[in-house]
Amino acid sequence: MARQILCTVGTSLLTNRDGRPWGGWNPRKGDPLPAAVDVDRWMKNADPAAASAETNTLAKLDLADTDILVLLHSDTPEGRFCAERLKTYYSLNVREMILAQIGKLGYGAAQFTSGLKALVDAAIHHIHRARESALEPVFCATGGFKAEIAFLNLMGALLEIEVVYIHELHRELVRLPRLPLTWDADFVANHSDFFRWIDSEPRKSAEVESWLKRFPELRSLVEDGGDGYTYLSAAGNLLYKVASERLSMAPPVCWPNAAPMPPHEKNHVSAVEHHRPAGWESFAERLCTIDCVTSVRYDAQALGSRVKVLDAENGTVGICYGSGEKVLPLRVETTARGEAQTNLVAEYFRTLR
Repeated sequence: MARQILCTVGTSLLTNRDGRPWGGWNPRKGDPLPAAVDVDRWMKNADPAAASAETNTLAKLDLADTDILVLLHSDTPEGRFCAERLKTYYSLNVREMILAQIGKLGYGAAQFTSGLKALVDAAIHHIHRARESALEPVFCATGGFKAEIAFLNLMGALLEIEVVYIHELHRELVRLPRLPLTWDADFVANHSDFFRWIDSEPRKSAEVESWLKRFPELRSLVEDGGDGYTYLSAAGNLLYKVASERLSMAPPVCWPNAAPMPPHEKNHVSAVEHHRPAGWESFAERLCTIDCVTSVRYDAQALGSRVKVLDAENGTVGICYGSGEKVLPLRVETTARGEAQTNLVAEYFRTLR
């Protein structure tokens, strides 16, 4: 399934200290931004794992030419600069690149709440568009402000979106899987009139107080703007927008039924060892222990991405085990039926090592 990857962008491309020509760039010292052409040229030959937090993570995601990459950057010159350099770097690797500036998300503490609200609004907008276009949304929450990462992690949990992350000192990608959480989005539905009202335009504090007297449970979700108006807080905005999206979503996909056969009857991979990666036998046996798997066999059609759907209607997934010249392409047939269920199984297969 093609993906829409929402990636927060920080400034590690500029600030990392590792010998790059502008290494240790610091806006607090008034350092000018390096020339864009120099950065673009340097990135062509740089190690993605060291170039920036964003490239470190995206390098492990196996970007495909069917993917859309959305770069969420702060409203700062350096945030915009880094996003533009990443757009240039990845423009030939994916189907579409989108730069999304998060208004008011910058260094000023007074505006940071507004910035987080803008982040939520932008993320929800792109998530909704992704699902309308049958794209799988994925959050890449590595770069940017720590609060951005925290909000995306929470949104991922509440909307069943996979979040991927990698620390600058880590080598392996950390996947925070889609969580089967149960939570009460009906709270927002029950107060939909209030949320639509306060979100539509600035509301005077006295008017908001009339609502809060009748519904005190809403008080923790608003904040005084100091300008005579009261607004949804960053947390209130998150709850409102995420719950609205959640209520519009289709019911969660169920794991497919178990296959009525023991694991040893599922393994149809030839025992010939020629040019096969070490550990392939254990991996094939591991696949056969998964309850929904009905058959595992060699199939050259699985070559390419590590995991890809070969036949969504009939639940067939291709897996490439190994790396370099020694790769074993496997055709894994399952009891899954339809695109949603087969994608759920393929997502689980991506976690296997």
